[in-house]
Amino acid sequence: MPTLSRGNVWVRRACRDGVFLAAAMLCSYLEFLLPVFAFMPLPGVKLGLANVVTVILFFFVSPIDAGLVLTARVALSALLFGTPVSLFFSAMGGALAFLSLFLTRPLSHRFIGFVGISVLSAAAHQTGQIIAATILFGAGVFLLYLPVLLLAAVLTGTLTGMLIVILENRLERLCKKC
Repeated sequence: MPTLSRGNVWVRRACRDGVFLAAAMLCSYLEFLLPVFAFMPLPGVKLGLANVVTVILFFFVSPIDAGLVLTARVALSALLFGTPVSLFFSAMGGALAFLSLFLTRPLSHRFIGFVGISVLSAAAHQTGQIIAATILFGAGVFLLYLPVLLLAAVLTGTLTGMLIVILENRLERLCKKC
């Protein structure tokens, strides 16, 4: 079997990240199509399926790859499904959610599982959206909406975390191969 040169490693990494970006974009598109408002009629609330891809990349591949895919997904999703305002909201939420992954990484598998990590990440994302609304519109009244969003984050984070737990063994094996 031929050995991989350094160039081939970068090509393999780019291809792997491209596949994960495609998966994240598919999740974003499904969220765009799904009538979440029928179940939770709250502005700013999504299921967070694309966050599953970010968490998987972060913990099973590398934080750098997760950050690159997250950034590309936020930009592409805003370009395809949103507006410049939604880009700012998503970027703020994504940045805080990503920060929460860094903060929970030392505690993962010992003190906190993927459900807890996903709930904290969803809560951080919602907090980022409130910060974005306050920056853009300048009213502190958005802080009153934060408890509602945090409650929704517990629900959506639990669902996405359970999905990661269900897929964990397969994902770990799959990510080691790529």
